[in-house]
Amino acid sequence: MKPHEYKFVVPHELEELTNAINTLGMVNEELVPVWESMGRVLSRDVVTPMDIPPRPRAAYDGYAIRSQDVVKTPIKLRLVGLVHIGEVPSIKVGPMETAYVTTGAYLPDGADAVVPEEFVDVINSNEVVINKPVKPWENVDPAGDFARKGDVVLREGTVIMPWDIPALLELGVGEVWVRRRVKLFIVATGSELVEVKTPGEVLNAIVNGKVVESTASFIGNYVRMYIPYAEVVGRVIAPDDQEAIKNAIVRALDTADIVITTGGTGPSGIDYVYEVTKSLSPRIYIRGLKMRPGRPTGLAILSNNKVIINLSGHPISALNAMTFVVKEVIKRLAGVKVDIAEPRVMARLARGVLGDEEFARQYRVRVRRVGNEYVIEELLGRVVR
Repeated sequence: MKPHEYKFVVPHELEELTNAINTLGMVNEELVPVWESMGRVLSRDVVTPMDIPPRPRAAYDGYAIRSQDVVKTPIKLRLVGLVHIGEVPSIKVGPMETAYVTTGAYLPDGADAVVPEEFVDVINSNEVVINKPVKPWENVDPAGDFARKGDVVLREGTVIMPWDIPALLELGVGEVWVRRRVKLFIVATGSELVEVKTPGEVLNAIVNGKVVESTASFIGNYVRMYIPYAEVVGRVIAPDDQEAIKNAIVRALDTADIVITTGGTGPSGIDYVYEVTKSLSPRIYIRGLKMRPGRPTGLAILSNNKVIINLSGHPISALNAMTFVVKEVIKRLAGVKVDIAEPRVMARLARGVLGDEEFARQYRVRVRRVGNEYVIEELLGRVVR
């Protein structure tokens, strides 16, 4: 094998990457309780199982009445009981009768409106005086006012957010169909890498010419924070040995949907990661992308829908590839259509120009607020590929 056999890698267009990702299928679905669904991706539309509320309920604390009895006020009514939120009424309101109801309580049968308590005088435990007329269904949330049976409340492909859970429970939805989490396994390659267990080992590793493994750890942390519909199921360090790397990747493919390798993706020297990935006969293999940093990134799709993604060992390069490539692959497998919103600002460039006609580019910038606008300045430094 020639030592510089892979020095020149022609980068692929990002459109080719998108087309490759679009050939992937989705992972299986499963039924989970709503309170355990945060961060998961809906595999089916969520529909309301019944009218909500299922029967009329009071919009205010007050007195449930028959509106026809209070056309002329003041008028005295007989108090027949009270209804609290959280119970089904066992009483009925007849002619010239009323019942006290709390906000959100179901109206007793016979009642069709509520008079807020500030417009009512209590004479004794059995009688009240209504001082204001009300129209039918005034101060009442009618049955089905919040949602109708069969209404679609969340669409398939939506990532469930924390605020969705109480809303779903209030709608009577107790369980939802979601995609199982996409499983990732990270194989960090490099004979120089060490995994430290104590703070003191960090300096010791550097003094002895080693590199503290950090990129694979970063990827795991990134997934936990920004991609809740995926999970890292394993992580290992493999030396610069083709057989060791292949064994690690093959074992990882047994448990994961995506195997992410770090290191060994550069365009110079013998690339063991490339050799191993190619030896697995992927149906699609894109090596080298028109983006910076992260140009050496590779994407391989195997015949069984498993994916291998080759990332640079440099954290900044890996970060760009995580947003451009890894997350897009995960979203495809998880069926994401409505993802977690990401912050965006419009800003004015303080000086110079940004942009690359041929490469998608990530820039490191300083953002400042000046008056009513944001201003950005590029932070110049060593170029990361």
